[in-house]
Amino acid sequence: MRVIAKMTSKGQVTVPREVRERLGLKQGDGLVFEIEGNTITLVPPEEDNPFDAFIGTLPPLPKDAKTFWREMRDGDADE
Repeated sequence: MRVIAKMTSKGQVTVPREVRERLGLKQGDGLVFEIEGNTITLVPPEEDNPFDAFIGTLPPLPKDAKTFWREMRDGDADE
């Protein structure tokens, strides 16, 4: 597949719909520019950060150290 896109005066390029659909790209996805000589290859990142799946799974830390350590020791902050 060969698709041509134009660059704006700000250096921005819109990824054509055919390319987004074929690669399964969605808003917010990253892209990698691989440059070899005068050839630029645009590809999706090979792998997401494996830690992204854990973001938000742990409860927030308490506001004070005493509560934090009590929870760590006893599992109950209401003693």
